[in-house]
Amino acid sequence: MKNNSKRHCLSTMIRQQNIRIIYLVTLILLVLFIVLPIVNVLGLTFFGVGFSENFKELNNDLLSLLFKSSLLALSVAFFSTISGVILGFILYKTNVKYRNFFKLLILIPLFISPYILAIAWKDLSFFVFNSIEYDIYKKYSYFAIILVHSTIYIPLSILIIGSSMTNISKQLEESALLMTDFPNVFFKILIPLIKPAILSSFVLIFIFSISEFSVPSYFGIRVYTTEIFTQFSAFYNHGLAVLQSVLLIVLCMILLLSEKKHISESTFLSVGTKGKEAKIYDSNRLNIIGFWIMITVVFIMICLPVIVLILHSFVDGLDEFVKAFNLLLPSFGNSILLALLGAVCTVVIGFVAAYYSVRYNQNTIDRILLFTFAIPSIILGIALIKFYNKPYLNFIYSGLGIIILGYIGKYSFISAKIIRNSLKQIPKSMEDAAKIQGVGYIKRILKIVIPLIFPAIYAAFIINFLFCLGDLGTTIMVYPPGTEIMPIKVFTIMANAPDSLTSSMALIVFIFTILLISILFYTFKKILTEYNVNY
Repeated sequence: MKNNSKRHCLSTMIRQQNIRIIYLVTLILLVLFIVLPIVNVLGLTFFGVGFSENFKELNNDLLSLLFKSSLLALSVAFFSTISGVILGFILYKTNVKYRNFFKLLILIPLFISPYILAIAWKDLSFFVFNSIEYDIYKKYSYFAIILVHSTIYIPLSILIIGSSMTNISKQLEESALLMTDFPNVFFKILIPLIKPAILSSFVLIFIFSISEFSVPSYFGIRVYTTEIFTQFSAFYNHGLAVLQSVLLIVLCMILLLSEKKHISESTFLSVGTKGKEAKIYDSNRLNIIGFWIMITVVFIMICLPVIVLILHSFVDGLDEFVKAFNLLLPSFGNSILLALLGAVCTVVIGFVAAYYSVRYNQNTIDRILLFTFAIPSIILGIALIKFYNKPYLNFIYSGLGIIILGYIGKYSFISAKIIRNSLKQIPKSMEDAAKIQGVGYIKRILKIVIPLIFPAIYAAFIINFLFCLGDLGTTIMVYPPGTEIMPIKVFTIMANAPDSLTSSMALIVFIFTILLISILFYTFKKILTEYNVNY
């Protein structure tokens, strides 16, 4: 008996040690490949040669530029969040016709590269602003940046706020409706209860908007991120570019940490729950109004850009479209391969972070992923370049590995959050019961945990695949010369290409992305149906 007890204790210790090893290996790899480059570039900037000279360059003009960029991001965050409240209520709390179809359509701009929509809106304004003074055009460009960014980030706000609305107690709302009318319930109960989601939406969209540089660059507007990009890529003033980046990192981290609890605990990236029920306001008048609002929004955000791109692509016939297709054709395979590798890596890391956070309260990887998620893409790219541009690391710097590292740094947090929210719905007792029966640790993961949360894992894969496919901010900084990738191909050619060629390339990328979204969603819907999960 004593020998059996000792063997059991030893076996338990070995299994626990294996659990720690997996977590520690993932943590060490993240620190070595992602965190160390960021720390390295910051250390070189503050403690290297030329710090004092670069510090003097942080003048009032630069602070004014940061202020202007912040105002633009604030405008985007405010408009997107207000729209998210209205559209989130329509899609998640009413019985509007084709509700699930609208939920899918409204997500499309979130997965389209920002510069694609920028091209579409610039094409729309071509005839209106073609012959007017530059100052008026410049004012329009500020509005265009707000419009394009809002189009991209309104779907994110809808996800955050709509999901929060579904978590409100149905009984609470029904009891309130017995005592007062709908407007009072909406403004005095629903809005206060979803206040954390509203703040989270505002903060996240502000960070995304102020960190994005492709749209301002395309419209020729100087903002803080374009200044960093110019200093690094055009003037090769790497020290000043990184020092400028520090201000943006600090601003983003302060905002993110202020909402860390709400963002970490919110369920806006949940796949769904079995048997979940929320109060649905099934009023004919409300449903009709909601339907036409959604028709208008979908037309403006999706249909209109596509129509404009089609018209502008074929204004000179088929020649430019065919030329654009031939230019982009070599990039399709590389783009899909890189996106697949990026999605797989981010899902694996996200699963490890989520599992150990939920089951063993190990949150170090979670904090690292949140930190790298908050780092603007262009700054993460600079850190990777400065660290890996060495002879003994050339196998990473000159290959596709550096792009994959960029994807891991930017998108692993998303997969970790999706999987974490799903894991929290699975009782730990199911694993404990298997453990008592002698089922090993790895077998429990493969045979119990992964099958139960497979919809969430697949959802994380789809979302990160689409984000990696359209990523420009990080990729443009680190891609090896000669690498054919769709976002880089379009962005580098459109500066000097004819408008019809640029529009054709944007249209092809748009159609290509829509086809992939349709295929992935179809398979995802079948999985959800099989698992009897609401979506």
